[in-house]
Amino acid sequence: MKSNHSVNQGVDCKVNNCYYHTTDNKCTAERIEVCNCANCTESADTFCKTYQEK
Repeated sequence: MKSNHSVNQGVDCKVNNCYYHTTDNKCTAERIEVCNCANCTESADTFCKTYQEK
């Protein structure tokens, strides 16, 4: 895990190239922000604004 924060047990993440991603598909971001969802009809229509490239 690369951040100074502990694993956020309430968030699963499968974005392998995110800085906050752990090898067991968890997130170490202190908080997450999901945005750009004006006309969402499925999960693929949303975006995690917290994402940072490794």
